[in-house]
Amino acid sequence: MALIFGYGSLVAPGTISALGGRDPVRARLPGWSRSWNVCTDNTANGPVVYEEVVDGSRPPIQVLFLTIEPVSLSSAAGSEPAAAPAGVEGVLFGLPDDGLPALDAREGNYTRIPVFGTAWTYTARPESAERARRGIAAGTARIRRDYVDIVTEAFGAHEGIPGLEPLPAPVVPLVRRLR
Repeated sequence: MALIFGYGSLVAPGTISALGGRDPVRARLPGWSRSWNVCTDNTANGPVVYEEVVDGSRPPIQVLFLTIEPVSLSSAAGSEPAAAPAGVEGVLFGLPDDGLPALDAREGNYTRIPVFGTAWTYTARPESAERARRGIAAGTARIRRDYVDIVTEAFGAHEGIPGLEPLPAPVVPLVRRLR
């Protein structure tokens, strides 16, 4: 059984259950802060693209997601920590070891790293963080409305875990498509 620390969409009870996870408990990862420095570049030909809800077109944007960074890195590119740098609130849950490959694939813009000595979490791959920073600086970054809704609802299910603000880009409705 692997232990996973989730701090964004991996906090959602439905996501944990769909992954085969169980027994989530609230946890704090000290020395880290939450930021919006990971993205899917919608101008690239990756396995996931985002389309406009209205007409199905593919906008030339960078779609941002949450990540965590060591406190000393969190002030880059306008991604100030949302709260005091005492740590990141999230949940720790059990996941069958055979579920790790599927979770690694789901978290394609992230790298799995050890935390708490015996648990895993996901942080932005350097190239994904750089794409996010460039998109924020250029004004072409967006945050998907469904993602914000999932994370906000998930945080509420765990007694109001804080951390989405400030938002570094507009929140827009987008449809996620696998290619």
